Amino acid sequence: MRCPAPTVVAPVLALLGVAPAAAAPFGVRLTHYDDPATSVAVSWNSDSAADNQVAYGTSAAALTTTFVVQAANSSAMPAPLGTGFSARLTGLAPATTYHYRVGAPGSLYPAPPAAPLSFTTASEDPCDPVRFVVLGDNRADTNTGAPGVSDLYAGIIDEALDFSPQLFVNTGDMVKNGDVPEEWDAMIRASEATWSRIPSITTQGNHDTGDPDGDGALYNRLYELPRNAATVTEDYYAIDVGPIHFVSLNSQHLDTTELADMAAWLDDDLSATAQPWRVVFFHKAVYSRGNHFTGEEEDDQGNLGVINRVLTPIFDAHDVDLVLNGHSHNYERYVPTVGFDEGFGGTGRSFPAGDQETIDPTAALPDGTAGTTYVVTGGGGARTTDIPFYDDASCVDSACTFCLGFINLGGCDGDVLDIDQEQANLVYDGSHHYVAIEIERGVLHATVQATATGNSNAELIDSFTIAKPSFSNALCAGEGEGEGEGEGEGEGEGEGEGEGEPGEGEGEGEPGEGEGEGEGEGEAPGSCTCGGVPGLMDLALGAVVLAVIPAMQRTRRRAIRSTAANKDGATGTSP
Repeated sequence: MRCPAPTVVAPVLALLGVAPAAAAPFGVRLTHYDDPATSVAVSWNSDSAADNQVAYGTSAAALTTTFVVQAANSSAMPAPLGTGFSARLTGLAPATTYHYRVGAPGSLYPAPPAAPLSFTTASEDPCDPVRFVVLGDNRADTNTGAPGVSDLYAGIIDEALDFSPQLFVNTGDMVKNGDVPEEWDAMIRASEATWSRIPSITTQGNHDTGDPDGDGALYNRLYELPRNAATVTEDYYAIDVGPIHFVSLNSQHLDTTELADMAAWLDDDLSATAQPWRVVFFHKAVYSRGNHFTGEEEDDQGNLGVINRVLTPIFDAHDVDLVLNGHSHNYERYVPTVGFDEGFGGTGRSFPAGDQETIDPTAALPDGTAGTTYVVTGGGGARTTDIPFYDDASCVDSACTFCLGFINLGGCDGDVLDIDQEQANLVYDGSHHYVAIEIERGVLHATVQATATGNSNAELIDSFTIAKPSFSNALCAGEGEGEGEGEGEGEGEGEGEGEGEPGEGEGEGEPGEGEGEGEGEGEAPGSCTCGGVPGLMDLALGAVVLAVIPAMQRTRRRAIRSTAANKDGATGTSP
């Protein structure tokens, strides 16, 4: 266990001293910027520059450690955001619940007798399950002014708590106008109830941008995130959470130099990671037939499909498991593919789950060559592209412009449209929703939940599973390599007379069978500690399997849902 003592900046008794009254902090939010097992970033805003401390501890009754935010990590922001603070708490114990309050000595928030806020650090055991919720496009639909955040967002994210996530992943477009401070004020206030207890990682949508770019943008100043080595900004980054390597890209970086630099960084980053699960998320969708279309982004010569052309070969080369996008206000899932479309200069996509005429989503797919599953999740609050009575019709977006080849006002190549519509798109749904994903060792299971908020009722939209039989070999290769002393030879993962869990035994034997002798307890760095027969569950599944429930989507009565009063009145598209 990595349990170094946290850095103590000042004793907690200082918090009990007399201090001038300070404005209450607001918009408290947690983000990951480094190892989530031993660190977390706590950010908040206040009208008082004196509200710059975090008191925290493992007991709700005794917050025994104080962190003071230095000036370099605070920022005077335009009204009504006041001063922004970001505290990087380090040296935390893995899989441990911490309680905390923020503010100034003598006026901490939440003020007693209210209970303090809390968070739980991630496990350092890569075999423990990781549960996260993905949603995006929670912006409002109005073009100007505050709040810029959908009235539905708070209800949707609150419903997502039913999944008990350890992490939120936001696919962008959190506000309508990224350079309007009132909208970010509304966003952090609407998020506080969940983000103050569950960390998030985010990506920048086209509506989140502001002037200036980079560190000066309100988006960057509000969220404490990892930095990349190419631009040394938070515009795009990578972070490991358990066995998952998350990569956040920035689909606003589309000019020739920016995109090339980001792609080169992505290639290097994916080449360097040893994590068995690889999940990439960014805002503008690689594939979509909603209110945005496949390949809509242009290069500097006006050629469509620049994201597809530049990024999909990198995803293929590094066996990216899952790409999560937003931008289109709906849910979509595509059959795993490799390659990119002929319409954008490629040699065409191939479908390991079946040919272009017969997609078989239950076909066994060999690990490492199955291709990438692409998911669009833009149902976080903005008006969705649902249309009554069109369960199996050829047009499923509310504007009827992007999914019909002969009414293709979006400009997408006809062949690409045909593939997306007839062969590759497994599920399309225009409900407000969230995607709940659990990864445990070699199995990823996702459920997509339409929320009661924004719809007539809550219901399951989609469910799919990806199994990775090679998981244990990839992550647990060091299993059984311990150190120690004793007598007798251990066989088969630390058995014999050795003590301890698999990976801690000490007999002589082949790699993976326990090294060392006798009764001592060794531990192999990086080894799994999650069972005596690693990979048995994974191998029993045999192959990657995508389990679909399209019948549920086919039979849904969208006409009833679309008339709900909390549906913003009508369906429609928005840029």
